[in-house]
Amino acid sequence: MKKGIALLAVILAAGGMVSAQTWGNPGGRAVTVEGTLRLENGVIALASGTALYYVPALERYVGFIEGLKEGARVSVRGYLDGYGALTPAALTINGASYDLSPSALGGVYGGACCYGGGGFGGGGGRRGMGRGHW
Repeated sequence: MKKGIALLAVILAAGGMVSAQTWGNPGGRAVTVEGTLRLENGVIALASGTALYYVPALERYVGFIEGLKEGARVSVRGYLDGYGALTPAALTINGASYDLSPSALGGVYGGACCYGGGGFGGGGGRRGMGRGHW
């Protein structure tokens, strides 16, 4: 009886962990937004016409992607949630395109660790991004 309850608890816990995964789509609707980067309330934002989209995930690429700074004209393809936050999957700046999807960055660690991931500047056919292999 105790073994059966323990097994059921393990199965439920594993099911909960699997269901918590986003599987590559962070949710929201897919959009492509072109505009100018600016700093708004301490967060990187993309101003397009009268709309303002917060893109906090771009903060991790400042200093690694050439030209990624306030006032830059960019195009961001990603997922827009209901609160005005944009999760980027791709970025185009100064004619260079960057794949920012989780699979391109090697998952959780951004390809910067373990078995030739490469990290930033590692090549792999993507400008400025590593191969993301494990």
